[in-house]
Amino acid sequence: MPVKSVIAFIAALLLLAAGGYYYCFYPPALLARATQRALDELSQSVATKDRVHIGEAFQALLTDRAHIRLEVSFFTPLQQGGKPVIQEFDKPAFMAFIDNILYSLQDYSTRNTLQEFSLSTDKQTAHVVFTLHSWGDGLSYYGGISVNVRFNAETVCDGDVAFEGKRALLGGATCKIEIATTPKPGEESKLHNPETIRELFR
Repeated sequence: MPVKSVIAFIAALLLLAAGGYYYCFYPPALLARATQRALDELSQSVATKDRVHIGEAFQALLTDRAHIRLEVSFFTPLQQGGKPVIQEFDKPAFMAFIDNILYSLQDYSTRNTLQEFSLSTDKQTAHVVFTLHSWGDGLSYYGGISVNVRFNAETVCDGDVAFEGKRALLGGATCKIEIATTPKPGEESKLHNPETIRELFR
């Protein structure tokens, strides 16, 4: 084999070895994967549609002192944006809030993706940014009229995780949520009800 080919082959092996080390053994990479795995487990729990199982998943994900702040903007046929609704929760209150939301929906799904990961110098915590792409089917009310709608939510969360062994726990996050509401097929006519129109101009 020509000398240049041997050198190229050895260089390729070294690059593969370096990449394998980074993926399998480098602490930031290991802990970033642990964080994404925790987010994936939450998505998988939501996919079961079992509210007890979902509650257990949040129980496992959040630290006991977790603090969650939600800043929610709504986009509906009668409302476009406006001042966000802000709510703050400790762990028990947030879990109860999530359970109440799921109870009101007929179907739902979420997909969570880690976007940024910055490990602390002591490797015990990390600052993270993750996104959630979610949807749910349920009822929305306009002027006392119930309308079957699809809720689409785009969420960006900025928070911190702590590590217990190889497990990532969310200690707190501020989540900015944009929720767009779209009537289901055949439901649009309900928005032309006089009471609904009055609400539009209220």
